[in-house]
Amino acid sequence: MSSGGIVLAPLAVPVVAAGAVVVAGAVAVGAVAVLAARAANAAIEGSVRALGNYGEKLEAEVAGLEAAAADARRWEVAAADVVAVNARIRLLRERAAGTTVDVPAPLRLGASRDPVELGRWVGEVQVELARAQEALDALVPLPELVIEKSTVDTRMADALASHREALRRRYATAVAAAPEPVSPGAVERVLALLDPDASTDERSAALSAAALVTAHPHEQDVYLAALRRRITAEINPAVARRRLAASWVEALEGDPLGEVLAGARPPAGLEGTADELRAVVAGTRDLTARLRADAVRLVEWAEETAQRAFVCELVKHHLTDLGYQVEDTFEVRHSAGLRLTRADWSGEHVADVWVDAHATVHGQVLREVAGAGDDARITDRERCDTFADDLEAVAGRVPQAQVVVDRTAALPVRTATDATTATGQQQKRRAR
Repeated sequence: MSSGGIVLAPLAVPVVAAGAVVVAGAVAVGAVAVLAARAANAAIEGSVRALGNYGEKLEAEVAGLEAAAADARRWEVAAADVVAVNARIRLLRERAAGTTVDVPAPLRLGASRDPVELGRWVGEVQVELARAQEALDALVPLPELVIEKSTVDTRMADALASHREALRRRYATAVAAAPEPVSPGAVERVLALLDPDASTDERSAALSAAALVTAHPHEQDVYLAALRRRITAEINPAVARRRLAASWVEALEGDPLGEVLAGARPPAGLEGTADELRAVVAGTRDLTARLRADAVRLVEWAEETAQRAFVCELVKHHLTDLGYQVEDTFEVRHSAGLRLTRADWSGEHVADVWVDAHATVHGQVLREVAGAGDDARITDRERCDTFADDLEAVAGRVPQAQVVVDRTAALPVRTATDATTATGQQQKRRAR
């Protein structure tokens, strides 16, 4: 006699999630997972950007927004920064493997309930990244071009030492609040273009190309142009692709999104996509157009799954507050579901609530055993009305939600004889 639905637009889910971060337990985990997935979906291929410590600039941006939207924007920025810095940590961890250099641990988006504090932490982690990068740069070997010579030209050795120092300074410049003046040498200016997240092999390749400039004094323009092409057209784009892959991998594997996705199966054709992305991060394969498209689909699926799980936990949280108890959980195709009851229903009725792929909540009251007569019909009506009222109450607690309740729908019955198969039958019926 009663069914209903709570419509929460997908674009509104991150706003609701931002407000739910402060809620304890599974609701908070789901909220942060939604924000992490959203940030991973927004990740783009490009150079290293400034992270953290937006301060007055961000506050000026949100000044004209309503409180919920302003908080959502702060969390959106914090989530994007955490995903970006964790991608760089992932690449640095690959590069530091086998060395004694300490690499900072990834930041957990849910480690703080204050997005501004998270921004400060991102800034602090970048300082740690700079120290680790500097230590690794000191381990970059001089090019084989020089080592294999029987007599090392002093001028060449001095130039290479200067070039390697330029690499070290260039990384520090990339993360410093106030960039230092660029080295006056032409080679150093080109080396300053090298992406801070370039691997050891890529740094060695850049130094080798720089050495050729010094080794050919009469053709320096040619070799300088070659150095620039090597860095800007080959190395940097490859690093940007690896960083994008690392953004996706860290978001999918790290908490809290990894926790929410645990046990969930990716869509058909995407089962091995995460492994392929790990290979890109490790530098053993490239991010092809096909893999990029698959990765986008995988992260979109992750966001939908996180949204569904979060909304389900949010509704569960509010219905529990209203006196319901969870009897069971179930999955219907792309829907996460809960079977609920109330102590005052005396085992005669249950309410099924499920969340579809569009983060829309559906609910329905079912009678556990057949009833007859006026008393049964009155009880059905009372409990359906209670459920409908409670759905409306839940929607009232969730910003930007709308509720649609049908108080005239027929009441499905689960009889004692088919109780063992009713769950499967109901799931099949809803899936059609």
